[in-house]
Amino acid sequence: MTDRIVTERFDSSITMPTPEVYYAGGDGGAGDSPSNEKEKGKETNHEARKSSLKTSEIIQHNPAVWYKHTKSLLAGIKSNWLLIFFIPAVVMTKYKGHISSIVIFIFNMLAIIPLAKILTISIDDITARIGPAYQSVLHAFSGNCVELIILGFALYDKQYSIVRSSVLGAILSNILLILGAVFLIASLPKKGRPANLNTDIDAAFFVNTSASVLALAVLALVTPATFKIAAPPETGINCDMQNISRATAIILLLLYAGLLVFQLKTHAKELIDMTEVEQHEAKYFLVFDILLAALAIAGITFCSKYLVISIEHLAEEYRLGHSFVGMVLLPTCVISNALEHYHAIKDAHKDKIDTAISLVLNTSVQIALLVGPLLVIVGWIINRPLTLDFTQLEIAVLACSVLIVNYLVADSKANWLEGAMLLASYLIIAVAFFYFPNSPTDNDASLAECNPLRRNLPPKPSSTASAAH
Repeated sequence: MTDRIVTERFDSSITMPTPEVYYAGGDGGAGDSPSNEKEKGKETNHEARKSSLKTSEIIQHNPAVWYKHTKSLLAGIKSNWLLIFFIPAVVMTKYKGHISSIVIFIFNMLAIIPLAKILTISIDDITARIGPAYQSVLHAFSGNCVELIILGFALYDKQYSIVRSSVLGAILSNILLILGAVFLIASLPKKGRPANLNTDIDAAFFVNTSASVLALAVLALVTPATFKIAAPPETGINCDMQNISRATAIILLLLYAGLLVFQLKTHAKELIDMTEVEQHEAKYFLVFDILLAALAIAGITFCSKYLVISIEHLAEEYRLGHSFVGMVLLPTCVISNALEHYHAIKDAHKDKIDTAISLVLNTSVQIALLVGPLLVIVGWIINRPLTLDFTQLEIAVLACSVLIVNYLVADSKANWLEGAMLLASYLIIAVAFFYFPNSPTDNDASLAECNPLRRNLPPKPSSTASAAH
């Protein structure tokens, strides 16, 4: 058994101690391979960063440093000139009744692009300190946070069917449209290499775990709807639907908390392909990064709200159904999600298929276990009784989509045909919902009468009916 001493030294501009890391590996074993040493080196580097942050790396009180970082940030964004559309987009909101919905849509869409880029930079800078395990989780959360706020506005306006369809549509667009594009692009020929007939998914443990969690999410999301289908017609089940939906939401939130512990702590090293991690130093101090992320999310949320309003007006003008708006238009037209999808596809083009799949599946799992349940709980708090009352068509497409994804990732390989199958599945679903009629408006009149500890049983037979028998 030979001992190897690997000394990692950091750049002199970063005030950190130089850690001494000792690796012991056997002859010809995994510990001797250069790739394993490289992965261990990256892990140790991130641990050193986390444990040795100084005050100067957390906050700077010198205004000149703030100005320097702001100037450097804007200079590094090629699309920074699109920020000029943000002020007109804000002004247009006061005159939206007199301005075309298409104009409002375009201005808000263009203003979101540099804001989303700023959000990406801030998250990358934060994950440079806390480690690669948090990268895909934070990127997914940033996009889903915007979607959660937008759907919160729709929930407040009692657009229950659009909220439900949007939650479902966001999951389907990720696991079918974007995952299909990732598989397809990862298999295409690129400059310097031929087409990759079967791309290996090294993070198979993470993929299989995420696929299993999505299968559980299907069970949780369709149980209230199937309960409504199976209940006797003479039973008043409005309160039962609310109680089941709220209990399901609480259980899913607890499950997501456990998933975070699993993903970030107990099994973090097994879920990351360290060979795809781009190691870089943090450019800015921590408070600057957090402030950037908060401002970017606020700006994206503001623009996305009016972008969605313009989409709804266009949908009414062209007589598009609520299900099609929620399932197809909103998930694909919210630019924060579109840029997140772009990053996943770009990673696939760079042969970082594990990173791309991690981002896609993290986003899908967060929507199923966090965004949907939170909307149910928020509706409970603000007197907006959102239930998980999906239509039979929505139940069928969700269950079949997750089943297809589980089958395709079971062999831990990806190829262009599997990508084409996922894309075809999404197009079939989009066509079906394009022709799907609007469902009746939800009735929330019985909200105040609901008791979570009371079951709504069928009425007892009257005494006269009993005497007749």
